[in-house]
Amino acid sequence: MKYLKLRKYISKKVKNYKNRKNNINSKKFLKTKLTNIQNVNELIEFHFNTYSENEHINKEMFRLILNYFSGSSLNILETGSAAHGTKSSLLFASYIKLYGGKFDTVDTNPDIKKFYNFLESRNIRFHTEDSLTYIKNLDNRVIENLDLIYLDSYDLDLDNPSPSQEHGFNEFLLLNKKIKKGAIISIDDTPISFDRFSLDKKNKFNFIPGKGRLVLDYLKEKPNLYETIYHDYSLVLRKL
Repeated sequence: MKYLKLRKYISKKVKNYKNRKNNINSKKFLKTKLTNIQNVNELIEFHFNTYSENEHINKEMFRLILNYFSGSSLNILETGSAAHGTKSSLLFASYIKLYGGKFDTVDTNPDIKKFYNFLESRNIRFHTEDSLTYIKNLDNRVIENLDLIYLDSYDLDLDNPSPSQEHGFNEFLLLNKKIKKGAIISIDDTPISFDRFSLDKKNKFNFIPGKGRLVLDYLKEKPNLYETIYHDYSLVLRKL
């Protein structure tokens, strides 16, 4: 009898946990929580405590780039829609819901768009396409009006970083000449040192692998194009 009661108790706890997990990914839950948020710092704390990890390595980077704009409306482009880790897509969408603007994110995985269908609106759109193709097809006026760009497509492989690095560099080149002065470009997985990966692997290359490594190499030759305003695990640049 005690075993049956314990089993029912555990079953109920598991069910409640699953329900809670499902409920946080709903329009109703998010709308209710965002109503009580007063500023960007509160949004950051809510997001990382609810959807990500409070100690996530990119938390302070997101705090910096969103506070940089002081809660003004933004036009945001993200490549590599995030459904895990920081869940940056949800954070950017939440920002737009609070402060206005437009958010577009693109990824080759159609399941991400399905998962986030509760977020989509006229100003928040998830696209399923290769990011390079998507950017090439964007109207120049759309790119010129971007305030914040977050490049996070093509997972970085530490044993073979070239494909990710080249993909990130090509995204950057497509956007670079068209974005306005003051626009922010943030590139994930571009650590300032190899130990920021928090891995036991040894670096087998004579450089620090990263999605934005080729961008950094390019900017060494053109130092007057951008100002580096943050560099830790990710890189943040401001167009000059």
